Amino acid sequence: MLAKKNIIKFIGKYMDIFEPKYGVFKTSDYNLNLEERRSKYEKYKFILCKKCSNDIYIRDCYCTSCYDKETDLVKKGHIKFGPKFGIFKTLDYNLDLEERRIKYEDFDGILCEKCSNNIYIKDCYCTSCYGKETDLVKKGHMKFGPKFGIFKTSDYNLDLEERRKKYMNYDNILCEECNNEISKQRKWNYHNEGIYFIKKAYMKYEYEYEKYSNEIGEWSYYCKYCYNKETYINKKGHMKFGSNFRILDYNLNLEERRAKYMNFDGILCEKCNQEINNHYYYCMSCHNKETDIIKKDHMKFGSNFEIFNTFDYSLNLEERRIKYMNFDNILCEKCNEEINNGHYYCTSCYNKETDLIKK
Repeated sequence: MLAKKNIIKFIGKYMDIFEPKYGVFKTSDYNLNLEERRSKYEKYKFILCKKCSNDIYIRDCYCTSCYDKETDLVKKGHIKFGPKFGIFKTLDYNLDLEERRIKYEDFDGILCEKCSNNIYIKDCYCTSCYGKETDLVKKGHMKFGPKFGIFKTSDYNLDLEERRKKYMNYDNILCEECNNEISKQRKWNYHNEGIYFIKKAYMKYEYEYEKYSNEIGEWSYYCKYCYNKETYINKKGHMKFGSNFRILDYNLNLEERRAKYMNFDGILCEKCNQEINNHYYYCMSCHNKETDIIKKDHMKFGSNFEIFNTFDYSLNLEERRIKYMNFDNILCEKCNEEINNGHYYCTSCYNKETDLIKK
């Protein structure tokens, strides 16, 4: 008898080990929102549904078994999210993205009226219904509301300015050929005096494309998916820039390149198809891969560059200026570093030199 009492006492002392704590999720708990449910049951290792005895996960805080059996959409929403949830109606697709977010931003959850699936506030459309839809216009209307455009293959015949004017007031654009979304890519122009205004506008609105599309005029409209599949460089250029693009000619010096290409919307590298920045006028990708110093400099400066020979240090500054003043750039023979044409000596070699006389 004494042994039995000791066993019962031992079990009671270590109850948490042999029989972990569990909570019973009551029907009335569905009146709590998700945060209140989690706070109530976080101390329990297990939660059981009072109605059907199935396990309830603390992350969900509702009985998935009861939820799946329920057919009434309002009751399903109440089970899943508590009293503060919204039902996304088919009519809501007539709202634009901003209007949808304003309407539903204060709800704990949103369910699709048509299929009962979750709708995330970031998307504000039912991804399940969207995935099943095959009509491009209806897909665009579901995803963006009435304010969207279809980018047609014929639109590639427009230059960038014409594309901007046509599509700048749409919230979003879909590609006619592949149904993918066409993003309004910022195209930085280093010669544009309004660049600080552009940066300011970008910082102001971050990623809210529909807000800053009217403030920034420098956009590229093309389907990146179709562009990446294309292998022919002229077609790629036509897709990205319209007819107003060119292939870079490395035989020109920097001044000639600027004069030739400054009015084009885009410049492409003949070798790798990469876009060339209209500030530098050479392909940085090819330049970084090139190991031959002469070829590297020909790419960067054209034919109008020179090598600063070690024996040029025997010349005084005036003689050096006269010799090199008409070159676009000067490179050190010893270390391949660029030499500033205001100093006419290699600062890299100078800093490494320890002999005062040689310096």
